[in-house]
Amino acid sequence: MFRRVFLAVVLGGAFLAGPTWAQQPFPNNLVPSRRALERLGLERQWFGIIPLAETERLIRISFGPDLFFAQTDQGMLHAFDPESGRLLWSSNVGERVGFARGVATNSFGVYLTNANTMVALDKKTGRPVWKYKLDTIPTCSPTVDEKRLVVGLTNGMIVGFALSETNDKGVTKILTAPRIEWFWHGAGPITTKPLLTDHILAYTGHDANVHVVMTEEKTVLFRFKAGGEVGEALAGHDTRTLIIPSADNVVYALDIFTAATKWVFPSGAPVLQAPMVADQEIFLINSAGALSSLRPEDGQALWTTPTQDGRLAAVSQTKLYLRSYNRDLVAVDRQTGRTIIDPGESFQRAGLNLRDYDLDVVNRYNDRLYFATDSGMIVCLREATQRVPRLLRDPKAPPFGYVPPEGIKAPTIPVQPEAAASDLTVDPNQREASPAKPDAKPDAKPKDDEPAKDDKKPE
Repeated sequence: MFRRVFLAVVLGGAFLAGPTWAQQPFPNNLVPSRRALERLGLERQWFGIIPLAETERLIRISFGPDLFFAQTDQGMLHAFDPESGRLLWSSNVGERVGFARGVATNSFGVYLTNANTMVALDKKTGRPVWKYKLDTIPTCSPTVDEKRLVVGLTNGMIVGFALSETNDKGVTKILTAPRIEWFWHGAGPITTKPLLTDHILAYTGHDANVHVVMTEEKTVLFRFKAGGEVGEALAGHDTRTLIIPSADNVVYALDIFTAATKWVFPSGAPVLQAPMVADQEIFLINSAGALSSLRPEDGQALWTTPTQDGRLAAVSQTKLYLRSYNRDLVAVDRQTGRTIIDPGESFQRAGLNLRDYDLDVVNRYNDRLYFATDSGMIVCLREATQRVPRLLRDPKAPPFGYVPPEGIKAPTIPVQPEAAASDLTVDPNQREASPAKPDAKPDAKPKDDEPAKDDKKPE
């Protein structure tokens, strides 16, 4: 026991002290060399190690707007400053498991699942705030905003937790005990990460139906039927464009308030990876490895280029960074789609070996690249000239799902004719109805779409 504690203290102290070259049992060449990175116009922002006990392994890394997370198979969660690599806190969130879902954060909390337990931690300290044992296993990463937390389950349910409450005097209080606000029903396991806004939740099950519901009034806005199962996550552009990747070789863009189909992009192969939204561009990779840049106004492809079964890692001002099937780094020019750095150039000619880094995360917030090994080594890379993180979305812009004071107006772009896309619109029963408004309540709720009442008391 003493030996284990001593090892954790030594390694943890070495991590906090800053970068070092010889951290046993890590080989010296595991850390990317400055010379190899310079050949590609990159630099190390930071690197370090996580102290792991005995057979403990790192199984997932996650990234939020202001925190970086590492999860182990023994229920440990480590939180870091994403720019300096400084360890902020560590927390044991539960029992030993062989898998981990992503981590979600808001201004005051950190939320994750451990087996069938939903865990809420204090964001500043990592101390547990509350835990709630779900009836079944979560099947997607949680999604959170300042008001509520949602997570999809194996049984096709999506559960919403209230995180705060406002009294009659307008004073908002953060809840210190779990309180289930509602359940919504889907078909089969909810494996697609939902999209949550202040007023609206969009989610989907295995039946290719995308449900868009109002979170406050608990009312269905509309249902959209895609031609195949939806990919790993929904995405949003500007304040009201919902982007739906699908296994039917098509990407759909809808107005999340009016259900109008804005555009449809035929990708030529199933799109399972979540779309990447950066500035005024939308990037997609289909299962054939084709990377496309779309214009968000009409869904027109600005360019399409092949990748070696690549997966997006990060987007800078001028480049897209991907990893090839053998984990080599690839860079593509944002303006033309031309491959600037191919796998052979990064691995053989530049000498950048990332193949031992079997864990990565898609950075949807800024231009930093994060990679990790299951043995606990973490490295953060950046472009040599980009000392300050470049955000992918203007922090002053209204958030997705924002409702202006004047309310929701009809879309200003032409809607595709139903005759040309009969299967690409909302359910036929709803096509004749007027578009729902966030502040309107229907006369009657469809019974099948009513949220299930929660008869359980929080544990």
